[in-house]
Amino acid sequence: MRPRWEGLGWRVVDAHAVSTSAESYRRYVQGSRGEFSVAKHTYVSTNSGWFSDRTECYLASGRPAVVQDTGFSGHIPTGAGLFAFRTDEEAIAHLESVQGDYARHSRDARELAARYFAAEVVLPQLLEKATTREPVSAVEKAD
Repeated sequence: MRPRWEGLGWRVVDAHAVSTSAESYRRYVQGSRGEFSVAKHTYVSTNSGWFSDRTECYLASGRPAVVQDTGFSGHIPTGAGLFAFRTDEEAIAHLESVQGDYARHSRDARELAARYFAAEVVLPQLLEKATTREPVSAVEKAD
């Protein structure tokens, strides 16, 4: 399989080698042009909205991402830096779009990550939800 993909211009690397440490993973992502990813069937078929933390890493590094839609496109803006596809034709069109204006899509990727996934954005919302929930009352065992 490797020769086929490499013959098409893709770089195929050993996943273990690039993920042995946080630093090696960061270097790999930042040295990549972007992410192209197909999701697991169950995420797609259920339209669960699943979104990969790997994709967040690419976006935060200013790397565009073209990923199979799992329903996340209903919650996160797509079409600039992040692209969601459902068909082969959509995937090809999105890859061509990224290639056609890589600098803009790289900037858009970084801006999207800062707007939606930065700790300053996510953590306050998480803490708000965690601290404003109604206390759960104990359920007594019936005799």
